[in-house]
Amino acid sequence: METTSDIVVGIDASADAESALRWACAHAGLTGRRIRAVLARGPGGRPRVVDDISPSVGVDDLERAASQVLHDAVRRARLDGLAVDVVERTVYDSPSDALVEESQDALMLVVGARGLARMRRMFVGSVTARCAQEAAVPVVVVRGPAPPRPDDRPVLVGVDGSEGSLAALRWAAVQAGLRRVPLRVAHCWLSEPPLDPACLPAFDLAAFDLAAFDEAVLEKAARLTLDTALERGLAGRTDAAAPDIAVEAVLVAGSAAHGLIMAAQSAQLLVVGARGRGGFGGLLLGSVGHQVVTHAPCAVAVVR
Repeated sequence: METTSDIVVGIDASADAESALRWACAHAGLTGRRIRAVLARGPGGRPRVVDDISPSVGVDDLERAASQVLHDAVRRARLDGLAVDVVERTVYDSPSDALVEESQDALMLVVGARGLARMRRMFVGSVTARCAQEAAVPVVVVRGPAPPRPDDRPVLVGVDGSEGSLAALRWAAVQAGLRRVPLRVAHCWLSEPPLDPACLPAFDLAAFDLAAFDEAVLEKAARLTLDTALERGLAGRTDAAAPDIAVEAVLVAGSAAHGLIMAAQSAQLLVVGARGRGGFGGLLLGSVGHQVVTHAPCAVAVVR
């Protein structure tokens, strides 16, 4: 499918959705991309404020009310005066269906971590989770207030040697270049051998000997995995949008999800592949991706 240069943003009048729109406006300001702000107004899925301000439940009144809610959200998100082209669209559909469909031809999809319909105990909303699982383009999940400007924190990307993580690495390099911040490439490793030898791509699996694996050997394997990912993921990169950047390669002790979440404390954006080496082929979003989308303290990008 031919793609546009649009950044699609999901709007539902929640605070996190407005944070997502501010993030998208800042990104659009760096790239000159257009934003397509989308509010779904299907039954049971539209923001309650639409019904509150609509004079009736008539189709035309609800459409005008939804357009007003969307317009107000866009106006609030652009108080910083960024010169960004924003197209406002209301769609008669469920929020998740609308955003997955709208993003089919887009550059990326940006959503808030939680919407208005969330339960307080939930860390990530069901619409956000489905977008991260099913959207065909990179999905950025934003939570909390707007980051500082300028933001000199690094872009962090997790790699495990899988093709998905290499795609995430290439995408993260572009983001770091646009922001002129360091790219921090992290590989998480455990001091005990995994149950599945396939999680150790640096070794000859035919010669795998569980008894021979001590901590030093595993750390060496982790370093080789990280170095190989850097070589494969960044070799020959000539993207004009990503000039030379400082690359920091780090080994993080611990499980992939926990290690990346902790490392993200000092990052402005965490980038992961939709599925890593340990994922099941039928899964749309791996367990690490799900965990970091749910718990990371910064914006998270899921790349396919």
